[in-house]
Amino acid sequence: MLNLKLAKIFPKPTIYAGYLLILLGGCFFIFQPLALGVLLLGIFTSFSFNGIQIDPKKRLYRSYSNIFGMKFGRWESLDDYRKLSVLRRENVYRAYSYSMSTMEERTTYYGIFLVNESQHKKVEIQRHGNMKDATKSAQGLSSKLSLELVQYKPKVSSRNTTKRRR
Repeated sequence: MLNLKLAKIFPKPTIYAGYLLILLGGCFFIFQPLALGVLLLGIFTSFSFNGIQIDPKKRLYRSYSNIFGMKFGRWESLDDYRKLSVLRRENVYRAYSYSMSTMEERTTYYGIFLVNESQHKKVEIQRHGNMKDATKSAQGLSSKLSLELVQYKPKVSSRNTTKRRR
């Protein structure tokens, strides 16, 4: 069974606040038992993450959220997904202040996706910082999962072209 970690659930500022809550909760727990709640909140925000598990033998996968070491997610069939593809993606985190100034953080990564035959349905299974690492990892996953590694080019149907004209 493959167990792949994707990303943290919360953005970086919230994770850093969680570390601060862990520190405060740990320090004040000696004097105040109610600080256990602060400590648990810090652990929750700092160490929760999303991931995916793939069972190639049973042909099942599940996207899950790991919270306090427990994985929550529904198992689904892998039969719809026949190929793997590497795509360039971008995450944008925006924070707004009361003075209406905006702080924006953009991160680019390369994701490995399970894709169906028409390449319209996709499920992200792994992330990498550069194309070289993503391609190398995708080749390894391709052999483990017995899936073809292809370039992402979704088939364009007449229904899709009419949507684009609007």
